[in-house]
Amino acid sequence: MAFVIAGLVLVGALCLVNLLLLTGIRRKLRGRGGQLSGPKPGRPMPDFSATTLSGRTIGRADLLGRPAVLAFLSTSCPTCPTLVPHLVEHARSTGLTADRMVVVIAGDESAAEALAEPLAGVASVVVEPSVGELTRAFSVSTTPTTVLVDAEGKVARTETGPRPLADMERAGI
Repeated sequence: MAFVIAGLVLVGALCLVNLLLLTGIRRKLRGRGGQLSGPKPGRPMPDFSATTLSGRTIGRADLLGRPAVLAFLSTSCPTCPTLVPHLVEHARSTGLTADRMVVVIAGDESAAEALAEPLAGVASVVVEPSVGELTRAFSVSTTPTTVLVDAEGKVARTETGPRPLADMERAGI
């Protein structure tokens, strides 16, 4: 009987520790607005300069004046390839031109080019090493991360996951 009581006390203590840890994690997420990757909404888009696969240089100034989408993918991310068709569909359904959609692919260049192939003519694709200039500038720590920027150059929304644009459209963004 003493073993049963000791076991119940141990299980109760473990449950209490688990509850405290979950409460701490919840508070930390609430402090970031639930967002773990990318710039916070309302902040100005960071200044950047990058060269696309087509050889064109793009920067912050090129994205001002109209809304834009920046998607951050990685060649090592298992869910990133599932986002590519949604990016293409979003661009076609909204009339978003290639100069308004920037896709940053981090990782091996040949794998990145294969991932970028369906985006030809739909997006401006930038390939960078695992942690490149744009990834750092936009504080991206998880892929896929999608950032919507308004016409004034402020971050309107940041989402992670394989279908953020569909979720944003349902939310009216």
